[in-house]
Amino acid sequence: MNIASVDLNLLVAFDAIVKERNVTSAAVRLGVSQPAMSNALARLRIIFNDPLFVRTSQGMQPTPYAEQLIEPVSRACELITSALQINSVFDPATTTKTFSFYMTEIGEILLLPKLLKHIQVAAPNACVRVRRIPEQGAKEAMANGEIDLAVGLFPYLKAGFYQQRLYTDKFACIARQGHPTVHDSLTPQQYVDTPHVIVMSANTGHDAAIEKILLTEHLRRKIVMTSQNFLVLPMIIEQTDAIATIPFRMAQKIASYSTNIKILESPIPFPNVDIKQHWHERFHYDPANKWMRDLMVTLFRE
Repeated sequence: MNIASVDLNLLVAFDAIVKERNVTSAAVRLGVSQPAMSNALARLRIIFNDPLFVRTSQGMQPTPYAEQLIEPVSRACELITSALQINSVFDPATTTKTFSFYMTEIGEILLLPKLLKHIQVAAPNACVRVRRIPEQGAKEAMANGEIDLAVGLFPYLKAGFYQQRLYTDKFACIARQGHPTVHDSLTPQQYVDTPHVIVMSANTGHDAAIEKILLTEHLRRKIVMTSQNFLVLPMIIEQTDAIATIPFRMAQKIASYSTNIKILESPIPFPNVDIKQHWHERFHYDPANKWMRDLMVTLFRE
């Protein structure tokens, strides 16, 4: 028998009659009319070329052939029901899922502590993994489910992706307390004359945005050091006369750990940046992905 020729709803009807041993009761069980259930039984009899059920004083009793079908049909219905329920709900309290992120170093420093603190309470068996943002292949990794969310500046994630703004950040300057020339404010001329330390962390994008504005203003910074990570930045600023231009929230975090660093308003009108979370359209309705997106909004959206 070719299964493509069988309406799977008829197997559900068969299973209901087995359980109820009554056509009317089976119809009620499935929420259909009695004529519809009788019609289903008639079609089943034609397909299997067997009466399947015979009316007796004990109700509709299965024929020997139907007896052979009862277990496999019941198992098939259970498998289909289970398959349709997969990922229909998500329970953070019991999940063992590993949530994977693309996130810049700034994102890791600013977001991960608060995120992990909440997850340890709400989803104690879950895990968070942050992956390095690749030069190529990010779209494919998110499309096939290797990465749940990309958080930060990802202007190339457009077609096939959703995005949601979490917060807007601005740029600020940091310098050491007691700097010989930089006091409570900076002029544009001081800004370009003072030595700069820049961080070109992979795929962060903030320094490229700064350079773009400086070029339009025909300004050029005096760059004395380039680093690949932000962790070294506080030590460099504290012990030298260099300054740095970084996102304001990152400047706040650095200043909170170092009383020897002050935050200054940038004398150059750099544009604000929107920090967003991005996800692939395949996982827009995925309960686990949605739970994490909602959590990110709850914790970080302003």
